[in-house]
Amino acid sequence: MPRPETYRALFDPASVFAEATIDTSRPIAPQVYDMLRTRIIDNRLPPGAVISEAETARLCAVSRTPVRAAIQNLASEGLVQVRPQVGTVVAPLDEARLNEAVFVRAAIECAVVRHLAETGADLTGLEPLLAAQFRAAEHDDYMTFFRHDEAFHAALAGLAGVPNAWGLIQSMKAHVDRQRLALMSSIKGRSMAAYREHLAVLDAISAGEADAAEARMRAHIHSVLETGGASGHDPVQDGDRRLRVP
Repeated sequence: MPRPETYRALFDPASVFAEATIDTSRPIAPQVYDMLRTRIIDNRLPPGAVISEAETARLCAVSRTPVRAAIQNLASEGLVQVRPQVGTVVAPLDEARLNEAVFVRAAIECAVVRHLAETGADLTGLEPLLAAQFRAAEHDDYMTFFRHDEAFHAALAGLAGVPNAWGLIQSMKAHVDRQRLALMSSIKGRSMAAYREHLAVLDAISAGEADAAEARMRAHIHSVLETGGASGHDPVQDGDRRLRVP
């Protein structure tokens, strides 16, 4: 087993938590949880990194109690592990949880786009999000793209009249997001490919083609499992890209 110093050397706690701000007028434990969870997902806290309860509390200027509660919640999601003689360590990607979350997300979001296609939903409100995605993808700014991507999928659920469905997805997709960000950071052009996949889905919805919309959304969601790189097919080769708004 690697020595604790090996794990600790993977990141600089002071740097990772430098921008952390805790609002003491609000419940502290959820804020610490969100802060740690975000940093695990975006790999600022990489797999194997030790999360010291005492050090985290000191750097965030809070007591150890909310940090302990946050760590317990992260453990329940499979994002951290407790290792003897090491402590709390960021867990590696959990493939079983990844596959489960992809399964649930596909079931929900495919139903969402099918409903939108069958009901002739007005998609014009999505144009600012698409424009923002394009700008981020054009500059290969994957973190900004990720934020707009999240907003896009949440907006689809809202248009379908089931905004809480996105909340359900959010509650279990941490490992999906770790994989998505790993792909976008390591594969040049992956953000632009995702943007084009969004266009393909929206083209099918606009045309009232529910089967096509569902199939394209399913392919889009499952692309996170393509650890070898972006797929070779063009998801918009048959689309007219009516909603392209760079």
